[in-house]
Amino acid sequence: MVNPARPSGQFTGPRESLLALALTVPLTVIYVILIVLSGGTATTIAWFPVTCVLLLALSSFEFALAMVVVSLFVNVHVWGFNSAVWSALPLGAAFLLKYGDFEWRELANPLTFPILVYGACIIPSFFNASQPLTCLVMLLNAAAFVIVLHVLVMALRSHGDIRTLAALYLGMALLNTAHVIVLYLSGVSRPFGFAGLMFVDLSAFSVCLAATMSIVSRGRQRIGLLVLSLVLTVGLVLTQTRNTWLSAIITLAFLGLYVAVHPEVAGISRRRMISTAIVGSALIAGMVLLVLLLNPKIADRATEFSSKPAISFNESGNPENSLGTRLMIWDTALNAFMAHPIAGIGVYSFPYASRQYYTIPRVLYEEFVDERTPHQTHLAVLTETGLIGFAGFLFFLTSAVRRAFTSITLARGEDGKRYALVAAIAVVYCTVSMLFTDAWLWGQLIVMLGMVLGVMLAIRKIDTVSEPGKAVMPR
Repeated sequence: MVNPARPSGQFTGPRESLLALALTVPLTVIYVILIVLSGGTATTIAWFPVTCVLLLALSSFEFALAMVVVSLFVNVHVWGFNSAVWSALPLGAAFLLKYGDFEWRELANPLTFPILVYGACIIPSFFNASQPLTCLVMLLNAAAFVIVLHVLVMALRSHGDIRTLAALYLGMALLNTAHVIVLYLSGVSRPFGFAGLMFVDLSAFSVCLAATMSIVSRGRQRIGLLVLSLVLTVGLVLTQTRNTWLSAIITLAFLGLYVAVHPEVAGISRRRMISTAIVGSALIAGMVLLVLLLNPKIADRATEFSSKPAISFNESGNPENSLGTRLMIWDTALNAFMAHPIAGIGVYSFPYASRQYYTIPRVLYEEFVDERTPHQTHLAVLTETGLIGFAGFLFFLTSAVRRAFTSITLARGEDGKRYALVAAIAVVYCTVSMLFTDAWLWGQLIVMLGMVLGVMLAIRKIDTVSEPGKAVMPR
């Protein structure tokens, strides 16, 4: 395994401090001169602090990993890629600098083969792509996923590492929830906080994560995590995003059924598990009801589909609900799939290639479809990579879910099974959410998916031991 004793490369000692000071003074002078000469443009102003952050990330693996978690809640795009995708690059470099003596065969893990199969299955889509070079560049999203997954599998060594990572994520989710509440109280009807629109899934995921952790915890820690899940639920409800509500409800229902059948995983009796689940569900439902009573408009959005036709248009011919918009996108996506059913139209190409396949009126296409993704993971994969890519994707996804739950069986000891259960439920949420959105294929959420699967595999490695002190990666 990689050498844990290798120094992280952080500056220590007086000599290094003097060197840092000697470098800082001239760099600061140059920075000020550049700002003056450029007229104070935003790019110039950001150049120096961003460089400092990158250097710090390279010198400290721990900081680089924290930066990835924080970047999930940063709604900034550079050259078409979210900051979370860019943050994966210094994480990979920091890992190599700290653990550069590992053997490359150690990169292999139980998802290596499924990932390679899926990667091979998307190659044929390039032959039908109208802009193959753009498709290739967009694969930076997939590269970020691969980097984060493999780095976490190899770098996380203990349950303490897992807890620290989870605490940082839940802390960021709590901060953004507080911002959502402040925005709502200030009059914003549908707030998302500083994390932007992707917070709807990050929030629902955090609710499921906190709720699962509360079930497998004890005493005050259980109560604290339950309270945290209630607070996070408030932020989730205020976002007024129905698909994430459904994702959270389905995931929590699955959690309840699983622990009712396997109460030994949580370490308590089935009767107590059922009573705990009932109390927790009642508290969450009560919190939701309270928010809905304070703002009936949220309830109106929740019942929009039952109070209006499934798809309706106003006098101008524009859709009155989000399903109407999505049906127009899905119609275009299906046209694209029918044109190239075997290999697809090119991975990540639908936003700019959809113009070749729409049959709806042009004004509606330009308003509601152009430059948008298919808004559903399986349809996006099917449209862009065809039946070949779709088969590879299903193989990868089912492999991930299967290994998440076999990790519970393989884990030795009660603690190992509890950590594995939390990781498995996290994988379940990602899988369920894919039914309602395709955001798990790019940006913040593909990095988040890499983190979830990386942590799951790290737990699998930590809790499956063949020899004392020697961790192995089970297949």
